[in-house]
Amino acid sequence: MELPGPWRAHVADDALRRTFPADDLDDGDWTEVAVPGHWQDEADFSGEEGPLLYRTRFPTVEPATDQRLWLELDGVAYQGDVWLDGSYLGPTEGYFHRHALEVTDAARSRSEHLLAVEVTCPKVGNPDEKRTLTGSTQGGPGDVNPGGIWRPVRLHRTGPIHLRHVRVVCTRATDNVATLALRAVVDADRPRSAVFRTRVLGIDHRHGQPLAGGENRVEWTVRVPRPPLWWPAELGDQPLNDVVLDVATEDGLVSDTAVRTIGFRSVRMRDHVWQVNGERLFLRGAIVPPLDRRLSSVTVESAAADLDRARQAGLNLLRVAGHVSAPALYEAADRSGMLLWQDMPLTGGYHRGVRGQAARQAREMVDLLGHHPSVVVWCGHDSPDPVDRTRAAPRLLEQQRPTWNRTVLDRTVRRALDQADPSRPVISHSGVLPNLPHLDDADSHLWFGWYSGRRGDLDDYLDRLPRVGRFVSAFGSQSVPEGSPALDDGTLDPATWPDVDMLRLAAEYGAEADVLIRRFPPADHSDAGSWAAATRRHQAELLRIQIESLRRRKYLPTGGFALDRLLDGSPAISGSLLDHGRVPKPAFEAVAAACAQTIVVADPPPVSITPRSTMRCRILVVHDGRTPIDHVRVDAVLTVAGRDETWSWGGSIEADSVTLIGTVEHRLGDATGEVVLDLQVTQPGPDGGARSGERSGPDGGRTATNHYRGRIGAG
Repeated sequence: MELPGPWRAHVADDALRRTFPADDLDDGDWTEVAVPGHWQDEADFSGEEGPLLYRTRFPTVEPATDQRLWLELDGVAYQGDVWLDGSYLGPTEGYFHRHALEVTDAARSRSEHLLAVEVTCPKVGNPDEKRTLTGSTQGGPGDVNPGGIWRPVRLHRTGPIHLRHVRVVCTRATDNVATLALRAVVDADRPRSAVFRTRVLGIDHRHGQPLAGGENRVEWTVRVPRPPLWWPAELGDQPLNDVVLDVATEDGLVSDTAVRTIGFRSVRMRDHVWQVNGERLFLRGAIVPPLDRRLSSVTVESAAADLDRARQAGLNLLRVAGHVSAPALYEAADRSGMLLWQDMPLTGGYHRGVRGQAARQAREMVDLLGHHPSVVVWCGHDSPDPVDRTRAAPRLLEQQRPTWNRTVLDRTVRRALDQADPSRPVISHSGVLPNLPHLDDADSHLWFGWYSGRRGDLDDYLDRLPRVGRFVSAFGSQSVPEGSPALDDGTLDPATWPDVDMLRLAAEYGAEADVLIRRFPPADHSDAGSWAAATRRHQAELLRIQIESLRRRKYLPTGGFALDRLLDGSPAISGSLLDHGRVPKPAFEAVAAACAQTIVVADPPPVSITPRSTMRCRILVVHDGRTPIDHVRVDAVLTVAGRDETWSWGGSIEADSVTLIGTVEHRLGDATGEVVLDLQVTQPGPDGGARSGERSGPDGGRTATNHYRGRIGAG
């Protein structure tokens, strides 16, 4: 039963913190607040950093002799101290998981109760010595504090055995059989025998276990014959089934019940090549920050709409970067077949004191999310090393030197995740170049064309260090949305242009202002609008060129990517494809075209061309479809100095392949100026119409095109 409220809140001070749990305290002048909610969403607390004191009153019915009553707080950001009827119940730490505290004795002593909770979410101090695990929910654009009781608070009535923690993961799944691994942490009122009963798809499994008084850990497995397999959207359907777990006493009476919705599937990764149910899949992904700076506002409907936008961009993976999101995202992803890369809420540097708490919260994350089939990988830590914004890629030697964050903290978190969940790959950290002894234990952030260099430099870098391109989990460039408040609120003041308020760009909108100004000097543009448009054009072309570069390296060695980022959860200047109002930037369509199921690309792209040289580029077709295509026609038209030269090829394309079609070769001689290369691949017959990045061709076939524009002698 969810507590009905009303809830009242007040900013803490030293005197009030000592008296606020008292039953006789008059809170009539306190502010009524929404729970679930975040305190900065309330007008009276919009600028407060906390701590905040919460109070509410509620009734209970006296538990029977063999019953127990538990107070459950599903989400408190970030720490809480909980009092009931003037007595201290206990602390909470960790914003994303449930905390359960027993209130049986209090419910037997009286029927009306006062719940008082002190909630603190301290502001980030030294960014390299953080002490709270709030990840990317804190310190973003506008530096909004996520503090508050942001998930429901409820009473839960059980028998003498309480299911404190339940973990369900699918460790193996084939057409013939699936194996579920279950783990329960139970609290028994005294030593007794118990029966754990699991029901799924008509299978009724019973497991007897003697229990000691207090906390017990119990593990068992269930085999399910002929399971309906769950697939990513582009590979198949998404059947979901409830797993019902009961714990009963020795006399057969059910004491507590938990339900988890699961999809039967297996995930494997080797050398960053991924398989789901044995089917190889190239991951086309994007980072998602918190979908809304108010995580309590995320609903299944709003999350489903965002996942649909990702699908329209041709993506099959979202990287939940540096945070655990609202439950609605995981429910919507399970239903839609969108894969999720799940980070721990660790980003940047942390104090040595968080090590134990990080390991505990890693286990809590598996308990909370392990049953979701959409979650295909755990990642321990986002960008554990300081970021050098003058380099497109970090120095490999620097990242091989031991550090506390990368070497000690991340290994601790990885060990906890490995032990908690043997069913999924685990990656210790993101933004660290692959290095010995575990080359799969990291993935790269590569910022060519943003922090330094040109967008096409990614090709040369990956040619020299191919292992670095096995999975690129962040790349792109920031851009200013067309409707950004920064264009109207004085941050980019027309009266002082080209002087830009760099501090405000960074503090209010999360911009990497030093890089933005260096990459796009305001003095080169007549006004802020044209300057902002230049950032959007650059972002679109960069993402298109670099996605094509990664896709044509499919499996040799690249297993996928996650660009920076799908959307913004609040007004921001970032690498997003959609602004906080979900309005697409030009990069959205560029990514949709580059991520289409079948694309035709040039290698290398004819962008910067040496004068008086012989221009050569290979023409390749990248096909992520699960079936081959027969009788494909590929056409190329090269325009140099106003004159066209054409090539045509025909043949078949294998399923899930990169196929070399031919080579475009042209001796430039004395030609100068612009070079244009137009490519087209035509697939025959009607088979469902055009996909994202494609258009319908003659006779119901599909035609995918690509267009390159370069200049002879361009730098």
